Amino acid sequence: MKSLFLKACESFGNEAFAINYSLARNPEISGREFESVKTIGKVLENHNITVEYEFCGLPTAFKASIVKVNNPVGRLVILCEYDALPEVGHACGHSASGAMSVLAALAFKQMEQEGVQFTMDIDIVGTPDEEATGCKVDMVNAGVFKEYDLAMMVHLDGEETRPNSQFLALDCLRAQFHGKPAHGAGEPWNGVNAVNGVQIAIHAMDMLRQHVLPETRIGTWITNGGSASNVIPAFGELEVTVRHTERNYLNTVTEKIKHIFDGAALCTGTTVNYDFYGNSYDSMNQNDEATRLVESVMTDLSIPFEPGPADIGGSSDIGNVSWQCAALHPKLRLAGKPKVCHAQEFADAMLDPTIEKTIMDGAALIGLTFINVMEQPALLEDIVKEFKESL
Repeated sequence: MKSLFLKACESFGNEAFAINYSLARNPEISGREFESVKTIGKVLENHNITVEYEFCGLPTAFKASIVKVNNPVGRLVILCEYDALPEVGHACGHSASGAMSVLAALAFKQMEQEGVQFTMDIDIVGTPDEEATGCKVDMVNAGVFKEYDLAMMVHLDGEETRPNSQFLALDCLRAQFHGKPAHGAGEPWNGVNAVNGVQIAIHAMDMLRQHVLPETRIGTWITNGGSASNVIPAFGELEVTVRHTERNYLNTVTEKIKHIFDGAALCTGTTVNYDFYGNSYDSMNQNDEATRLVESVMTDLSIPFEPGPADIGGSSDIGNVSWQCAALHPKLRLAGKPKVCHAQEFADAMLDPTIEKTIMDGAALIGLTFINVMEQPALLEDIVKEFKESL
């Protein structure tokens, strides 16, 4: 099966490369990937794959069945990302990551059409909006991944290759302070400075840092700080991202930040309203059995890697998926010198010819991981057992 899969990948490589180049040259930001999903969907449909668009009620999501068998002994799903970032386009590499997922799906479909006997179902699910609100969370909330035993996608990295990723749980809050306008020179005493509430809140969060666990990350951004120096601002707004390795502890930090907002309003005479924006991301539920499997596949493919999950980094909505089924998010290093993710150099790498080998390696990584569990069902049993115990 492995040799047949790799041969099929070779035959569909150019179509996968074309997806990457098309998305990289025409990036669409989170939630607006209307042309991107059409591009991917058309390639799948050209190979007799029926695509369900607007999957789970999400305008730019999709789902397709790649392999369907009677009485499957397992259900596997390939995740496919394709959203870009504002200004810097595909500086997270989703154009190539999505192309890898599609390439793996096409190879499996070709094998099925050629009469290869499968023992497990394989689907591909298009998961847009990872960079902003996180549509995988909406799918998790709808129970989409409860029907699967293992989910997998491959991401790109500028510095190292790892068999899995380590993600922080994430909450995003937006606070809006309201005051009273006044002339900054003529009658400042008659105003209530809303931005004072913003400033006090930021200072209080800075003081909070010394009283939280080291793995906690707090980031702030003033999105509205007034309009002129001679006007007492009646409105001020800030956004806060707060992260930790464990969701339960993060919830306690988030509550403290809400109290900070209330206190900042109280001591400045302003009023405040606040809420979450975007979905809350969970930490990555590590599955050691699955990670070791990917390590063995990387070894078989002669892909150099650092063992174990990557060090603590950012956050991703696949963390939520990993609490509904076992999930893998290996990282492949881009060719050439080290690169910074979310920077222009990373986006430029999506148009460099070296990305083609990376796409082939990523598809092979997905395919051979799935083939291993199909050829050795006990591997999947161990992965599912560990997942259930983790809950």
